[in-house]
Amino acid sequence: MKAIVEKILNDAKIAYKESIKIENEILENYLLSIIGNAQSILNQKNVLNSDSDIQESEEIQKVQRKVPRWLNNPSQYNYKILTTFMQLSNNNSMPISISLLEKHSNLKNSKFISHFNQMKIISEKNHAKVFDESFGEVKLWDPVANFIVKLYEQK
Repeated sequence: MKAIVEKILNDAKIAYKESIKIENEILENYLLSIIGNAQSILNQKNVLNSDSDIQESEEIQKVQRKVPRWLNNPSQYNYKILTTFMQLSNNNSMPISISLLEKHSNLKNSKFISHFNQMKIISEKNHAKVFDESFGEVKLWDPVANFIVKLYEQK
């Protein structure tokens, strides 16, 4: 998306220079409007990226705060899901299927699904994002993967 808007911006700047040569004020005004709008979109995109960077950073801190507590509480559902994942994936060395994780976690379907879903999203009230899921396969979320593997190996 960013590359497309940058291309529009560059093309509009070239067209604007040409419109000055032919002295077409109407075309100049439209091109100035396109340039301004494209620049606004790029500026908003940068704001959105910085917001998501902040959100990701806060989520990493949440993981660093919560996961050590999970790993010290074997009766907790998050403990069961995470440790089952670590065992089945050989400490995150390979992705595993959701169905395999669910089967081996020994949790009721509804308990597994609700807790697992809270462990793969970023939101204000989630448990903490530790997983990424793609096409039915699960792996640790990259920004916290090394932290979790090291923590689990120390357990």
